[in-house]
Amino acid sequence: VRDGVPSSPRTLDEFILCESLDESLRRLSDGGFRLFVVSNQPDVARGLLDPEALTQMGDRICSTLPIEAVHACTHDDRDLCDCRKPRPGLIQNIAEQHGIVLGESYIIGDSWKDVEAGRRAGCREILLRRPYNDGIEANHVVSDMVEAVDLILSGNWEAQDDGHAHEYLHEVQAIAAALDTAVLRHLVDALISLRARGGRLFLLGVGGSAANASHAANDFRKIAGLEAYCLTDNVAELTARVNDDGWETAYAAWLKGSRISGRDGVLVMSVGGGSTERGISTSLVHAIDTARRAGATVLGIVGRDGGYTARVADVCVVVPSVNPSRVTPHTEAFQAVVWHLVVSHPSLRAHEMTWETIQQNDKAVE
Repeated sequence: VRDGVPSSPRTLDEFILCESLDESLRRLSDGGFRLFVVSNQPDVARGLLDPEALTQMGDRICSTLPIEAVHACTHDDRDLCDCRKPRPGLIQNIAEQHGIVLGESYIIGDSWKDVEAGRRAGCREILLRRPYNDGIEANHVVSDMVEAVDLILSGNWEAQDDGHAHEYLHEVQAIAAALDTAVLRHLVDALISLRARGGRLFLLGVGGSAANASHAANDFRKIAGLEAYCLTDNVAELTARVNDDGWETAYAAWLKGSRISGRDGVLVMSVGGGSTERGISTSLVHAIDTARRAGATVLGIVGRDGGYTARVADVCVVVPSVNPSRVTPHTEAFQAVVWHLVVSHPSLRAHEMTWETIQQNDKAVE
C-alpha cells in the first residue's frame, strides 16, 4: 500500500509475499491445478520499475510458491495493448502456450480488472473482497484465499450465467464509445457530395458483409435518395464472372461493366478490409484499385486494422477491436450501426421511415 492506495512494489525491498499464500496455493497444486500469475506492471513503461527487478520478483514467486510462470504486462494504458487487464490477452496467451482450457479455469483477483479480464477470457471469476473493491461483483465473492480454494476444491461451483451476454454487451458499449465521430461525419459529407453530383454508390462485401451491403443498398436508395447498387444482388452475373474469369477479378469486372467513373463511389464493408499479402478478400482489393483508377470515391466500414481499405480509402470507419476472439461479429454488427446512423443523419436523410411517420401521425391525432 502506497499513500493509502494498493500499489505494486517498485523495488525488491518492497516486494513481500504473504505467508498464508503458500498453503492455499499448494492445496490447489496438489488438487491438480496449474497455477499462473497475471499482472499489470505499468510502472515499467512509466520508468518507475526496473524490468530486471520485475524479473527477479517473478523468479522469487516461482521459486517460493507452486507457480508455473508469471506473465506481466509492462505497458501503460496509452499503449492500447491487448495484454493489459481488463483485456484478456495475457490469459489467452497462457492458454495457448500451456494448453489450458479457459472455460474450466478460475481467475482469483482483488480488482475489477481481474474480474473483467477473466470474464472476457471465459474463466470463472472469484473476487477477493477488500475495502477498496466494494461494489464490484463476480461469479463468486470470497473473503480470503482460503475461502477461494475451498470453493474451487469443493466442486460445488453453482451453475450460473457464463457471463457471455454481459461480456458481449460490455464490448458493444466499449466499441460504440470508441467510434470516431469525426470520421462518421466525413462519411456523411462524402455521401452528400456523391448524391449532389449525381453519382452512383456501389456497395461491396464478402460473406456476412455482403448481406449487410445488400441491406444497406436498400436503405441508401429508399431513405437517403442515393442511386445505390449491391454487386452480390445480381447472383447470375456474379457467379458467371466467378466461373468464367475467377473470384479475384469478379468484383472489379462488375465495376468495369457498370462503367464506374469519377462521379461514382464504392462503399466497402469488410471485417479485415482485404489483404493481398494474406490472400484474404483479394476481390475487394482489385475492386478498390479499379474504383481508384476510375477516380471514384472510396469509402469503407471495416474492422481489425482496416487492411487495404483503410490504407487507401478517402474515408474509412474502422470498428475498434476490443476482443480478438470476436472481431467478426462485432464488425459486422457495427457495419449496420454505422450505415443506419448515416442514412438517418438529418443532413443525408431524404425520406422519412415508415414507423417513424406512423408514430408522428399518431401523436398528431392525440
